[in-house]
Amino acid sequence: MTILGTGATSTVAPAVQANSVAQQAQALAKQYHFKGQIMLTKNYAGKAQTIYVGDANHKKKLKNNQHTIYPTASLQKAITGAMIQQLIAKGKLKMTTKLSKYYPQVAYSSQITVRQLLDHTSGIQMAETTPSTVLSEQQAYRYTLKQLTSTGATTYHYTNANYTLLAGIITKVTHKSYQHNLQTRIIKPLKLTHTTDKYAAKKPLTAAVSYRAGTNYHARSYQRRLFSSLVGAGNLYTNAHDYYKIMCGMRNGKLLTRNQYQQLRHNYQVRYAGGMYRYADGTKSNHGADNGYDSYMYATEGNQHAIVYFANQRATIDANSFAAKLYALVR
Repeated sequence: MTILGTGATSTVAPAVQANSVAQQAQALAKQYHFKGQIMLTKNYAGKAQTIYVGDANHKKKLKNNQHTIYPTASLQKAITGAMIQQLIAKGKLKMTTKLSKYYPQVAYSSQITVRQLLDHTSGIQMAETTPSTVLSEQQAYRYTLKQLTSTGATTYHYTNANYTLLAGIITKVTHKSYQHNLQTRIIKPLKLTHTTDKYAAKKPLTAAVSYRAGTNYHARSYQRRLFSSLVGAGNLYTNAHDYYKIMCGMRNGKLLTRNQYQQLRHNYQVRYAGGMYRYADGTKSNHGADNGYDSYMYATEGNQHAIVYFANQRATIDANSFAAKLYALVR
């Protein structure tokens, strides 16, 4: 089976006993020096198992556990996409709505649609730059507008700016902040307990410290300034259980109906849509990496088989390969 669209192939592992999946995941984590949290789902949430590896804060002797939270990085894009789809379902937006309605100052905005922003085919490009100071939400939108380039092209080009603009559209349509929309549209309906901004986190939540890949705990400096600029595209913290609830909520009616989810996913006609990649075998994925953290979701479209991991020390093999090895355990 082709894994994660890389062209590499992996032989699916033989069937394993449910009580050995976690042990095999622990062995892989140890082999590749992974530290963080891994959830493996063989048959929806009823068969989910989670392992916690290493320290969330080595200096304070705090272990990674069920209360540790990690940056979502690009996994947040699916959350932003879900809120856009909710507004479409309520008739507040259309996939064909033009960017010029909300951000006419962007070049070619009269030709750029919400659909193109969701699919990274807007022609907008922007390097991941770090602002000189920590930004408020509104400052992050202004910063993005100053930093982006709009080319007029409609070929696929992945950039955080598309999803920060979508976050800005959410605020303009609802006249509420992105954070308010997140609380009312995602966190409260799903009763999430571990999805938050790190700086608003309260005990027992603990934000994991980032460490360099390897065998030792060499802490990385944390760029709060960069984090603050990624509204809608990577400025949240969560854990694997909350993220899996979000994935399921996007299909089971708690956030979106199945038809609404399929519309967000561009009816499965393109490789990337609505914050996730899609592959020929009917699976989906997304990968995030920021400030030394690593996050990965890989699952069937219906979420029956899934792995979600968040790392504060990346595995010493590439993320695609590590995710493929984990996904083989739940298949």
